Amino acid sequence: MESKKFLFVLSHAKSNLKEVIVMLKIISNMKAFDDEAEIAVFLVGEGVELAKKGVGKSMTMELEGNQVNVGELLDMMPEFNVKFYVCHAFMPLHNVLKEDLIEGAEMKGSSYLGELLLAGYVPFNMAM
Repeated sequence: MESKKFLFVLSHAKSNLKEVIVMLKIISNMKAFDDEAEIAVFLVGEGVELAKKGVGKSMTMELEGNQVNVGELLDMMPEFNVKFYVCHAFMPLHNVLKEDLIEGAEMKGSSYLGELLLAGYVPFNMAM
């Protein structure tokens, strides 16, 4: 069976809440349809703010007639075994400390993006 590995790169947080919510919903739907799919999320730029405990709870948006909370979506990710990698170069710029990271998030350098691609992860991109 062919390996299913997907890479999501998120570079926004509050400045493009729609993108964050849609991407997290896509990830949760993918895992609901195929639990064996390997999904990695690499956070860069403003996206590193998503890895800070508690930040997502204040990020909500109405979608399809329902209030969607980023914190609730992020809380589901460990259950789905989604890996979060946080670019450590952007952490100081966005006041994110290692001890502030959400469950399961790992600090990595930007070169790790290349490692994931070489390991067969297919990049997922959605222009919004």
